[in-house]
Amino acid sequence: MKKLAVLMMIPALAMLMLPAPASANWFYWWGIQGTWEMSASGSCIHSSKEYVLNTEVFPPTGTPKNWLTAQPGSEVYVGVTVSNGTWNFKPNGEGTYSQRTYATILPGGASSMNGLDVPLEVRVLPPLSVLTPSPVKFTYEITPSGEITVTELDKDGKPTGIKHIGRISKDMSTVTLLSANDVQKFGLNFQYTICNTARTLIKVRE
Repeated sequence: MKKLAVLMMIPALAMLMLPAPASANWFYWWGIQGTWEMSASGSCIHSSKEYVLNTEVFPPTGTPKNWLTAQPGSEVYVGVTVSNGTWNFKPNGEGTYSQRTYATILPGGASSMNGLDVPLEVRVLPPLSVLTPSPVKFTYEITPSGEITVTELDKDGKPTGIKHIGRISKDMSTVTLLSANDVQKFGLNFQYTICNTARTLIKVRE
């Protein structure tokens, strides 16, 4: 009888030891480690001057606008983008990613930027910038419910202020990330840039 009881307890113990995908088990989500292929789409706005956070009360609702607005006299152009790339999540809460972006540039109100003409054109942007070399380094945090926050690091390993916030699927086959309203200072022809991007990551190997 005792042997039968022991045999019945073994499967139950095994179920307790292996976290189920439906559970809010923090350790389970760290199976995110591995290589992921990314596709993304979004838009970017480039301004020759810094953006101003507009908190003016807008009647009749009385609610703050909280809009980032280019200053008067700033030369501005926008671009619609798609990207592909590869992300690697490491076990220590760090990782790297590299991407290539294809941008359709719309001149908008800008005829030039830093003395350079900004025509309607298609650009291919390699995974490299002056401030953030490729691959981009990042840290990541995961909540018990599978929400993830990715924080990009600069070439010195310090946070850039650029964050990607999203969720891991229960079977850990996909990750969705959103980055929005983060002002970046690229310099050169980009100046002050805001990119709003939605990313989908699909796991390809451990």
